[in-house]
Amino acid sequence: MAHSFIQAFDSEYEAFKAYAENYPNDCTLLIDTYDTINSGIKNAIRVFNEVLVPNGYRPKAVRLDSGDLSYLSKKIRTILDNAGFEDCKICGTNALDEFVITSILDEGAKIDLFGVGENLITAKSNPVFGGVYKLVAVEKDGQIIPKIKVSNNTIKITNPSFKKLYRFYDKSTNKALADVITLYDEVIPDDGYVIFDPTSPWKNKKLTNYTVRTLQELIFDNGKLVYNSPDLHTIAQNAKKELDTLWNEVKRIKNPHKYYVDLSQKLWDLKNELLENK
Repeated sequence: MAHSFIQAFDSEYEAFKAYAENYPNDCTLLIDTYDTINSGIKNAIRVFNEVLVPNGYRPKAVRLDSGDLSYLSKKIRTILDNAGFEDCKICGTNALDEFVITSILDEGAKIDLFGVGENLITAKSNPVFGGVYKLVAVEKDGQIIPKIKVSNNTIKITNPSFKKLYRFYDKSTNKALADVITLYDEVIPDDGYVIFDPTSPWKNKKLTNYTVRTLQELIFDNGKLVYNSPDLHTIAQNAKKELDTLWNEVKRIKNPHKYYVDLSQKLWDLKNELLENK
């Protein structure tokens, strides 16, 4: 529902009534076009009682798109509950991002779901995402020949050769410890592994008591699709499961801990060898 839809009618009540009659099974009303407390929520409840309830339907939600979302949501929650619509959710929109949402929730807002628009599709901090194809290896006579791209900008120097990606998990907590990029034929030992920062190799740590798994999946083999893509629900569940393996310190919005993606010693040595012999 858009504000323009409501404004196209002679009154807010008529707009809500028409919408509820057309979408009785999925009725979410935008209540802040004129006056959220003194008009919007009152007309919404009137329509709920006159159109939805008598025909066996329940409202899905009301939406707030302006004003103090935290303050208004608390007021609206009380009004809805007192009117017998405890099951009616409150949706918040209006130029939201992760910082605004975090602040609103910290204030105890009674918002059940958020609609994020421009701040999801527009990267304000870095509006251009550069993705450039670089060759890392060629296969000749059955042999993998590593290649490297060199640059004065160290971040643009590629990691050479055909590679494998591992993730380490703490056995006692199942939390992810770090990722390590290795050469394709490397196998991670079970009895301990030293990781180090590839840009500052003196920063190192020995991992013990871990489990490890590869993160890559074979999608195409010789140009043929060999992967069964899961449905969206499965993808969402898997994403949530993987996020749960990250420490809260890594996931926090402000000043998060760095999650390390390191190079194996063999890959690091190969990279430096190619740089020296470029």
